[in-house]
Amino acid sequence: SLSAFALIGSKMKILLTLALLVTSLGGVAAGMSSEAIVDPNVSPMNYTDGDFLLQGFLAVPETANTLPAVVIIPDWDGVNFYEQQRATMIAQELGYVGFAADIYGIDKHEVPDIEERSTLAGLYRENATLFFGRIEAAIQQVKTLDEVDSDNVAAIGYCFGGTGVITYGLLGGNGVKGLVSFHGGLTSIPEAGPVMEPKLLVLSGGQDDTATEVYDLEQTLDEANSTWEITRYSGIEHAFTKWDDDRYNEWADRRSWESMTYFLQELFDEVPFDGMEPEEIDVDPIDYTDVDGAKLRGYLSLPENVSGIPSPAVVILPDWDGVNEYEQKRATLLAESGYVAFAADIFGKDLQTNLTMDQRINLTTTYRSDPDLFTQRIQRAIDEVKQMPEVDSDKIGLIGYCFGGTGIIEYAFTGRDDVKIVVSFHGGLQTLPQNQVDIKPYVLILSGGVDDANGNQTILEMSLDNATADWEVTRYANVDHGFTKWDSSAYTILSDARSWDSMMLAFEEFLPMVSETMTSSTSLASGAKVVSLIGALLVTAVSSFFV
Repeated sequence: SLSAFALIGSKMKILLTLALLVTSLGGVAAGMSSEAIVDPNVSPMNYTDGDFLLQGFLAVPETANTLPAVVIIPDWDGVNFYEQQRATMIAQELGYVGFAADIYGIDKHEVPDIEERSTLAGLYRENATLFFGRIEAAIQQVKTLDEVDSDNVAAIGYCFGGTGVITYGLLGGNGVKGLVSFHGGLTSIPEAGPVMEPKLLVLSGGQDDTATEVYDLEQTLDEANSTWEITRYSGIEHAFTKWDDDRYNEWADRRSWESMTYFLQELFDEVPFDGMEPEEIDVDPIDYTDVDGAKLRGYLSLPENVSGIPSPAVVILPDWDGVNEYEQKRATLLAESGYVAFAADIFGKDLQTNLTMDQRINLTTTYRSDPDLFTQRIQRAIDEVKQMPEVDSDKIGLIGYCFGGTGIIEYAFTGRDDVKIVVSFHGGLQTLPQNQVDIKPYVLILSGGVDDANGNQTILEMSLDNATADWEVTRYANVDHGFTKWDSSAYTILSDARSWDSMMLAFEEFLPMVSETMTSSTSLASGAKVVSLIGALLVTAVSSFFV
């Protein structure tokens, strides 16, 4: 047996080991150390804007091919360690040439003084032509590089730089195919000038820019005939991508980076725009009955190789013409991605196809005017799915199109927690529920920029905030109601593809597959859980130390 001293020594080793684990993993879980994210691997490059000397930082993937390039416009403290890290991530993760551009000049890469930052940033915000020139100089410098495919260049910007890329586009900059603004200031952009040629992606914190400011931006972009996409994240403040800032948010950072990644892949023609409409439908009819005796028929699509391991499930709410081929095709698509998919019935098994216009109007009016009945039908479909042996009942999502997108919001405002995420595609949101409840599932709303059915964006965000919802809202330029309907005149393949991608990325977080392994996008959250577990073990060890 161990002596008293040996026992104490062994316990001390356990305590020290646990403490070291907590310390090391805690740094990863916090996500606050920029040095821990990526080590910059860049080369300085001098260039000029006229006679003004600038120095950027170039990151190039290890390949002999010419590649697309991404120019990074810095935030207000200069082109320093952070932008060099992002350039490195562009090269190492995405396989593009990354170039962190200089705006202030070669002797102003680090601007620690707040007053000096404010003065410099103000100079460029007030002189849009000067700001434009600095950005254009960086873009043209990158396009001269042998490693760069000069036809495939984009520019992204953070904070001050996010304002810069919008300014560049509005002033007629056409040296790039696309622009991405991360938490850029939206109140100091110029008025619309020439037609804005590059596509624009704006990623905005719900507590940073007001909904009114976003609306004003949309109006300006529309005047410039811009092809834009704007995504808002609830409760997120300015600087949400800055690892060493107190306002950093790991979820919004990851979601915005993923959104940018897909945007760039589509921009550079690496991922073709594909409406993904299945040639064949693979569903089985499922008859079920609501609590009021209504006879319903849904359509179930199962993923291949469901070998006894329950899968996440998605319930699909139909649009106003009933649960028919469209919803069955969407169920087939989801099953192809590994989800159990169930196209739910709302109107009844005898009211699914060939509905007249009067029938559609009367039916949708009945359910919209009776939210209890509407949510009862939805809940019944969820309950039907939850009892299926193929389904992991703790991982259920709810999506809806048009009338079904309205039902999504009605259901969220019931306060129920049977689903992890709700997704509304071009739902009618002019009239919102007034229930005083806390919304439990994550809310993802995907709407057309000229869809009157979307309602007032400011009221929508306020209602969701009052219900303490975690939400994300994306709107697409010049896109009308019904933009995902393959056979509709409103169908827009770009917005259909982008909205589907957004949903599927959210599913990876809220409805993960059992077989999915931990990746860099989830390691921080998982690391926090590990830290919590080890912390608990440490407390237990300490409490038993003197026993």
